[in-house]
Amino acid sequence: MIRYIGKRLLWMIPVMLGIAILIFSIMYICPGDPAQSMLGPSATAVELAAKREELGLNDPYIVRLGRYLYQTFIRFDLGVSYKYGTSVFEGLMERMRYTLVIALLCMALQVFVGTPLGIAAATHHNGVADRICMLLALVGVSIPAFWLALMLVLIFAVNLNWLPTSGVDNGLLSFIMPCIANSFAGIASQARHTRSSMLEVIRSDYIVTAKAKGLSPRTVLLRHALPNALIPIITIIGNGMGMMLGGTVIIENVFAIPGVGRYMTDAISSRDYPVVMGGVLVLGLIFSLIMLLVDIVYAFVDPRIKAQYEGRRKKKKAPAAAAAGKEAQHG
Repeated sequence: MIRYIGKRLLWMIPVMLGIAILIFSIMYICPGDPAQSMLGPSATAVELAAKREELGLNDPYIVRLGRYLYQTFIRFDLGVSYKYGTSVFEGLMERMRYTLVIALLCMALQVFVGTPLGIAAATHHNGVADRICMLLALVGVSIPAFWLALMLVLIFAVNLNWLPTSGVDNGLLSFIMPCIANSFAGIASQARHTRSSMLEVIRSDYIVTAKAKGLSPRTVLLRHALPNALIPIITIIGNGMGMMLGGTVIIENVFAIPGVGRYMTDAISSRDYPVVMGGVLVLGLIFSLIMLLVDIVYAFVDPRIKAQYEGRRKKKKAPAAAAAGKEAQHG
């Protein structure tokens, strides 16, 4: 497993390079002038030209890309914000706590609400519980997060005055509506995939055999069915974390939460390219690490995956050992 993790970490390098090149290219071709945004509409042509030269905006694409990759991957420096004049990395880390709180709470809602709904739907297939769960799942994947967020604000903040409309000054109360709005689609997706995976397992022969032995439905479900249905469920959880991180860009703006998503949105409107590129890279790195964690969890949930990996390693070592044995005999 250590070699596997090391190999996956090495594979993350070209992935991050690809993300960096892609986001830099998008920012390069996007319309707008960072110098104009920094100096304002009253700046003269001479001042704008001097600022562009200072920022290196007059250099060719290849030169700017090479400088950006060297600064990011050799010096590990995400640059300085055009708008604030501060380190991009420090700005992202200062706001990351709010984004991670929202993403982790949303992930908890997806797992602890969506998974039981999917299990209930599968164990009551074609019953009332199944139809209700699937109706909720259909509604969940159909409602846009920003519309749901606005409706929650209108109902629970404006009309009922139960929850704060924006900001983070009220502790966990400030995160209730953002988390519900951001996780609703994830809960629906989790329920649908859990139901599909559980139905496939429940219809298996070994589940029928376990029931024939007289085991209780609870034992059959928790000890035999659920462990064998976890692989697709874990995959959806990992992908859902990426969706939650991406959804914070919208949710943080709706609820005025000072997280990474709002930081990046403000940077886009002000042509603050270092913040946008740095934010995308950091979020991409977090998602890559999450998917690595998902692959590691696979091996612990299903021992066959770990055994398969170890079998491949033994096959690779076998020819080398045979060759060494032949050399020893000839010697």
